[in-house]
Amino acid sequence: MRLHTKFLIAMVLFALAGSAYAQTNRSMRVDLKDTRLANGLRVITVEDHNAPVIAVNVTYNVGSRNERAGRTGFAHLFEHMMFQGSENVGKSEHFILVFNNGGNMNGTTNEDRTNYFEALPANQIELALFLEADRMRSLAVTQENLDNQRNAVQEERRIETITECL
Repeated sequence: MRLHTKFLIAMVLFALAGSAYAQTNRSMRVDLKDTRLANGLRVITVEDHNAPVIAVNVTYNVGSRNERAGRTGFAHLFEHMMFQGSENVGKSEHFILVFNNGGNMNGTTNEDRTNYFEALPANQIELALFLEADRMRSLAVTQENLDNQRNAVQEERRIETITECL
């Protein structure tokens, strides 16, 4: 078979697959609900019963854009601090609770925002919401945690600088 014919067959198959995908997705509806709580917290929920999982994503509208020139790394530092415990959750216990219940989680920071996310089996939604609410309300800000996480962020930046030079 010539290359031109193979290409045409591939394009037709691709078009048919795309058409089937589009028809399937036309019937999909996302039920998005945007709510503002009395305390100002914005909560967006999307309900989808296609898989027995939940995902919680908490985004704070703060990132490196909020830092003064020459004084950087604070947003990243507090991203790390959010894993150092709270009133009801011990240091690094957030990770342990999520992973031991079949979930995954992490946090990220960029110029515009800092976010934290968990994905867990659907029957663990209360755990995910409890963990996020507890650290939002009663983060363990101690000198020991600050010193420890400042060193961790500085080490990450040192490694990033070395990697960029390679």
